[in-house]
Amino acid sequence: MLVGSQCILQFNLSVFEDGRRLTPKESARKLDRLTQKMRLESCLKSLEELAKKDGGGEGMLQNALDYYRKNKFLTPKYAAVVLWRLNERHIDHSPTFFKVTLKRSDHKEHLKIMKPTMFHYIWPALSASQRKVAISLGKVPPT
Repeated sequence: MLVGSQCILQFNLSVFEDGRRLTPKESARKLDRLTQKMRLESCLKSLEELAKKDGGGEGMLQNALDYYRKNKFLTPKYAAVVLWRLNERHIDHSPTFFKVTLKRSDHKEHLKIMKPTMFHYIWPALSASQRKVAISLGKVPPT
């Protein structure tokens, strides 16, 4: 039977690893790791399809794919282009699964000068704290 991770945790269903039953805390960590892995794979699959359709292994989208494979997150510039093109190409994806970094000052600067239409594509991918940073930089959340 397929059961969601929240139900497993809520009803304290058994989770095993290497034949050993995990504690509830260990189960939560394992399920979180599996969820993160599935989200990463979903993002990579969408990016691979987009790079194939839009550039055939060349250009910015291929660079974004390579960057995501290596770092497991996108810069604001990459995220805006990727999420815009995924939407335009009607490629199945979840913007919330993509991770965006704002650690470097140039990433924040790119976010600050980003056009509102492009910024609205990456809004769902930003964490709550990143959204606060964006707002402090003068960005307006989508309505």
